[in-house]
Amino acid sequence: MVVLRPKVLVDDEYVSQTATTINLDLPTAGKLSTLWLGVKADTVDSAGETSAFIKYLISSISVNQAGQAFLNAAPPEVFQADYWEKTGKFPQVGKHLAEDASESVEEIVPILFGDYVNDPEHYIDLSLLNDPKLSITYDLAATGPNSGTLWDTTFYPKFTVVADLMGPSGLPASKGYYSLRQQETYTPTDGQNKLFELKGERPIRNIMFQFDRKSLHYGLYSSIDNLKIYGDNESWVPFDLDDRELHLLHRRTHGLCTVTGKFDYVYDGANMDGVVDYREHMSVMDLSSAGGLYTIDGGSGRQMPVRSFAAEGVSLTEAAYTAFFKFMGYYPWSIYNISMKKMLGMDYLLPTEHKPLYFEVDHVSNAATIGGPVKIHVQDLVTRY
Repeated sequence: MVVLRPKVLVDDEYVSQTATTINLDLPTAGKLSTLWLGVKADTVDSAGETSAFIKYLISSISVNQAGQAFLNAAPPEVFQADYWEKTGKFPQVGKHLAEDASESVEEIVPILFGDYVNDPEHYIDLSLLNDPKLSITYDLAATGPNSGTLWDTTFYPKFTVVADLMGPSGLPASKGYYSLRQQETYTPTDGQNKLFELKGERPIRNIMFQFDRKSLHYGLYSSIDNLKIYGDNESWVPFDLDDRELHLLHRRTHGLCTVTGKFDYVYDGANMDGVVDYREHMSVMDLSSAGGLYTIDGGSGRQMPVRSFAAEGVSLTEAAYTAFFKFMGYYPWSIYNISMKKMLGMDYLLPTEHKPLYFEVDHVSNAATIGGPVKIHVQDLVTRY
């Protein structure tokens, strides 16, 4: 029996810049299967935006060697969606603490190199890497769904890194680690059949593709007709589903995604990011004012207009309020996940066995109106450094 004794390394960093890439040192020794990135930033004290989510602050997170060769590289919400797919839980989003005139937002971005937290069979031996870094690209001028001011530029974001180091002894030899990286980005055209060739020798665990619009009227499900994986010049087709079949399969294999948290929002009429697509349940509760009632009003995609109702004699202003939310839907952040094990019945998709191997996304006839971009991420197994 292997006893895991995770050691925790904590490092807090920030730089006095409103937009930059910050490179944080990781340990140079130890067995690493899980990283936790905590992000803290302040929102403005007036109502410019409804969604103080870290995805609107950070454009990329990467674990790399000396700031160069990526081990993992994706937007923060993709790592959060990956954590949900692997654990059935959603990490902390929109944590909101009162702090003088502005509000502090704290979120967690988990980075899993294994199948679950502290996986003893899938980890990185940090001693084999050359100057390992965690790199974060952020911009305090970035806006959210309403194109309004979101971040307080007088407060520089703070990044806290926690590395769970396993061992030091008793671990089996690593079977490798999972590398999650963005491979492609494009804006769909009408009726486009987008082909993405799955190259290389690494076994593929997941394909995660994302609809990354700030205008949230549409989800990815509005843009696609069919998804297909095929190789050997279409003589081997392990996956070929239209949009409705995909939703049903995803629901059976992954269940619903539930996201809870706190956030800043405008008192009436502004759109907020609802986090989940193909939603089934949305609720919001006011926590800061007496005599006010707040609801979610219709919308489509991840767009959720917020509505307010005031009791007689109560005045609601345009200040940013605090609210608790609970959202449930099929897909987090409009990110679809094709899990080889859950959905295709195989441990890995092997590009070397069925070359040329393609992932095909068929878009609807008005895809250009729905817009983009679409980002394709591949998670594969790395067995050689």
